[in-house]
Amino acid sequence: MDRGSIFILMALALLAICIAGLVAPDAIQEGDAGAIITDREGPVVSLAPCITGTLLAIGAERSIALVSDFCPELEGVSRAGTALAPDLERILRSGSRTLLVRRAAGVPIDELRRVGDPVELSWASADQVADSIRIIGRLVGRESAAMQLATRFEQLAVAQVAADAPRVLLVIGADLEASGGPWVIKPNSMHGAVLKAAGFRNAIENPMAGTPQISFERLLAIDPDIILHLSTGSRPGDLRPVLERYKHLDGLSAVASGAVGEVIGSRILDEGPELLDLVDSIGSEVQRLFAGGARW
Repeated sequence: MDRGSIFILMALALLAICIAGLVAPDAIQEGDAGAIITDREGPVVSLAPCITGTLLAIGAERSIALVSDFCPELEGVSRAGTALAPDLERILRSGSRTLLVRRAAGVPIDELRRVGDPVELSWASADQVADSIRIIGRLVGRESAAMQLATRFEQLAVAQVAADAPRVLLVIGADLEASGGPWVIKPNSMHGAVLKAAGFRNAIENPMAGTPQISFERLLAIDPDIILHLSTGSRPGDLRPVLERYKHLDGLSAVASGAVGEVIGSRILDEGPELLDLVDSIGSEVQRLFAGGARW
């Protein structure tokens, strides 16, 4: 082979290397949660409202490729099914490999591995949420913002309540369940931690397992100082129908003293960063009841 041919081959090889450098994907690295990610932001698939809320709270909007059917609507972002029934075809077509899921029974992790790298995030306690937020921050390159948010959740875990603080029952929804009794917030839940951080004792003292519903008989036995309904929506509802339903519960102290209120929020039952705002909302509603003459 003559020198001219060798020179041409070397030039072509060098050109190929340059082109490869221009079109090659970003360098990849192994994330702490076991997912393969790029060294730039996302994209990621969020299969839980609390995870989507976290991504938005830490400023990682550009990292979201798809969200679950239960997440708030985001402009330009399509749905990916649910954590229990993910739309595998849509996830695959999105090109995203990092799939963020809340750790729970029934999540089809093996199926998700067929289309990406699922990252299971624990979300059962304030400490677990803080750890999961840090993982999310590292995955999308928002470590500083995630650290600040995680610290706020850690403060929920260490909140202390005075022994004589009012006993509050948090009821899910704006109405009472006539078929068996109210659905309530368990003390051993994220919302239970929020109530504690707001400075109040849960009227239900012991951890609850299973369905968070109590009978009317147990409600009378618990006899909370304050009853607050957590209602989804954008504006206060009319509590008069609710109070009418309470009338047959003779002797319920919160009703007799006017200490029944409502806290409103479009995502009030979610377990993402919205929980932090709920701490102040509960305190504000209790103060409103007190100013209106409620006693406990």
